[in-house]
Order: sequence, then structure tokens, then C-alpha cells
Amino acid sequence: MIFPEGTRSLDGMLKPFKKGGFVMAIEAGIPIVPVALRGTFDIMPKNRLMIRPRDVTMTIGEPIATTGYRIHTKEALMDEVRNALYRQLTAA
Repeated sequence: MIFPEGTRSLDGMLKPFKKGGFVMAIEAGIPIVPVALRGTFDIMPKNRLMIRPRDVTMTIGEPIATTGYRIHTKEALMDEVRNALYRQLTAA
């Protein structure tokens, strides 16, 4: 499991991804399963120590194959995964 943003968001919005996890997935030839968590920002916003109880919704997306991607095309894979997570986070 990786958290592609690398850190918690300051505003709860999806942030740019780090490349390492995508490079590992491409090199291993394994699919990426996008898992979106909604509601976690309200539990413990960045730079706050207080943890508050809140509901969290987890959505598990369809696996995204890494076959056909290479290290030099990792940005396209990152975009595909980011778009899938965005759809999951904005779905009603």
C-alpha cells in the first residue's frame, strides 16, 4: 500500500502524486488498485494534534494494469490513477 500524495493535505483536496510507488508497480508488473478515503481530513487536519471521531467512506476501484507502461511513461499511469481516485472522491 502506498499513499501517492506522500503527506496529508492542508485543505482536504487531492494533491500531486509522488513517483516512487508508480515506478515500483511498473517494475513489478502489478496492477494498481485505487482506494479512495473520504472524510479523513476532518478526523485530524494537518498541523493539528486533536483527533475527532468522524465517518469515513472507503471506495475500492477497479485495478489499473501497469502492463504497457514503462518508467518513461509513468506520468500517464499517474494521471490514470489520479483520475480514477478523483472520480471516486467526487461520486455521490
